[in-house]
This record gives sequence, structure tokens and C-alpha cells, in this order.
Amino acid sequence: MMKIDASTIEKYQQILEKDPNSQVFAPLAEAYREMGLLPEAKKTVTAGVQRHPQFVGGLVTYTKVMRDLGELSKALDAAKRATSLSPENILAHQLLAEVQLASKNPKEALKAFKMVLFLNPNSKSAQKAVQKLESLTADEYDEEVFAMTKLPEVRLNEGPAPTPKKDDVMVARPVTPSSPNKAMERMLSLIDAFIVRNDLEKAHALLKDTRLEYGDHPEIQRRMKTLQVRYNDSDEATPLKPLVHREQLIRERKLEVLQMMLRKIEEYRL
Repeated sequence: MMKIDASTIEKYQQILEKDPNSQVFAPLAEAYREMGLLPEAKKTVTAGVQRHPQFVGGLVTYTKVMRDLGELSKALDAAKRATSLSPENILAHQLLAEVQLASKNPKEALKAFKMVLFLNPNSKSAQKAVQKLESLTADEYDEEVFAMTKLPEVRLNEGPAPTPKKDDVMVARPVTPSSPNKAMERMLSLIDAFIVRNDLEKAHALLKDTRLEYGDHPEIQRRMKTLQVRYNDSDEATPLKPLVHREQLIRERKLEVLQMMLRKIEEYRL
């Protein structure tokens, strides 16, 4: 950690006085914070983020200051904005996880810690946090939610193959629950679990299905961005494909089912 002294703070102050729009407000507020001057830190960083609402470094510092002051709701809002603006920012996700935990939101903290592990699989603190929090929320992962209907069996001695009904098409989709938001949360939790295990192909496939089912939800978009970052960093990257319209996807899957059934018929004839 950089050593903070009076000369450093004075240097930052002079820069900010000459140019009030300078982004040096962030290191100045951080210096105030590390020296225990929280009122000065709050005043400086609040004015700074008002001038630079899209500056992630400023939002990160604002989160730290508000957390230290115990103003957790403000810290939480700033951390969410920072991770939204910069999905690959590990510190922003780490702070979001810590503030969620301090706010007694263990499930949201678990999601944030999983994202830290996605971006930095070697983070020991995040690994321990995920293990502990998963033991508290394990009941949320219900495998039956991801049921897949089976194709009717083809039997030549019973007449022509039955035409697959709409409900018989193998479309991977969650069983409709009483609460759509709850279902989406479970889908996202499973996606996060795949991400933590670095199983990006499964995460990507399930994310596409989730996006198809629930549309461009902010949480879905955030994971698409982070997956894109990880794919770009991979030597075996597979580019993300654009979203296919639901009707087109259903037609394509129906065609695949019919083609498979025709192949089975030909095999039986041989």
C-alpha cells in the first residue's frame, strides 16, 4: 500500500484547487480515508463523483468511504454502479461483496464473491467466502427446475412415427415456477457456479437460454459482458453468437427433432 503523508495530500489538494474537474479527487479522498479523516474524505469524494458520475475509480473510493462511515445503502449503490460500468473491475466486485455482506444480504454477497472468483480464480478470500455462503444458501439450487422433456420413442411396428407435439420438442427451459424472478435468480446462480468452475461453455449455453427466456435483463447483460471479457482473454475463445429470436430457435429445434426421427426410421429399415 502506498504510504500517505501530509506532502502527498498537499500535492493532491493543489492539483484539485487549480482544476476542480480533475479526477485527482479520488486519490485525495482515499488519502484522507487512510489517515482517518473521514469527514474530509466524504466531502471530497461526494463532490468528485457528482462531477464524474461515470468515473469508476471515484465510485470505488466513494464506496470505501461510505462503508467506513457505516452508510451502507450509499456504499451499495455506488458499488453496483461501479460493477455495471466496469464488469471486469475486481476491486469493485470485491467491495460489492463486502458491502452486501455487511448489509446482511448473504445471497447477493455470494453472487458478488463468485464474480470475484470468475475474474480472479486464485483469490483465497473469495474462495473461503463462497464456501461459507454456499452452505447457507444451498437450498436455492434445485436441479428439477432445469427439466427437459423427452422425445417420444419411435416404434416402426406401431405405425408411422408420431408427429412431435409442441410440448414434446426438446427445448431446454425451466419449469414455470410461481415466481419468474425466483426462477431467473436460480438460473443466474447456476450460471455463476459454472463460471466459478471455469466451465465457460456451459455458462454461455445456459446464459443464452436464460436471455431467450427473460430478455435483456441487466443481470443477464452483465454476465454476457464478463463472459465476453473472459472469452477474449482465452486462447481457445469462442465468440458469443447474437441472440436468435425465440420463434426461429423453436423452428430450428423442431426441424432437428424431425430430422433425427427420420434418421432413426432409416436405421430401422436397414
